[in-house]
Amino acid sequence: MPFLNRVYRVGFPDFTFQDENAPEADVPIQEQVLILHYMMGGTSPVPASPGNWIAYREIPGASFYFGPFVKRAVNPLKKVFGRNVSGLVRAAEMLAGKAIEAGDAGFEFHLLPHAPMRLILWEGDEEFEPEANILFSESIADFFSPEDVAWYAGMLVYRLIALSV
Repeated sequence: MPFLNRVYRVGFPDFTFQDENAPEADVPIQEQVLILHYMMGGTSPVPASPGNWIAYREIPGASFYFGPFVKRAVNPLKKVFGRNVSGLVRAAEMLAGKAIEAGDAGFEFHLLPHAPMRLILWEGDEEFEPEANILFSESIADFFSPEDVAWYAGMLVYRLIALSV
């Protein structure tokens, strides 16, 4: 299962996880949980509408978890890259992010095969604070709960941050 620029082998029925490039490394438990939820969730081989993007609040049941989503994903994206768009560009390229025409920097990521995500960043300056948005395929709720989506976005943002240093 490809995830966050790694490929994991998932053993069944014991649910063991092994990174193909680093078999001795531990796979973080939250990554294991997301991968299992993803594998259990999707019933369709392709997203229902791959070209339709929605904001986090549009995910059914997500309004309750919006605050943690912003703290976990949107705010760190703005804080680290809001005045360092070139750092985001370099990190996104390392995760095979596809540049899109949006904001000052926008990228589409396919961390899992049928659960794409878009990050859009508007650089801050002396007059305006940085802004960011994260969009999801409208079929994201087929795979993940709102809490999982927040973790999913946060994992991408924190991996980008780690790659930018």
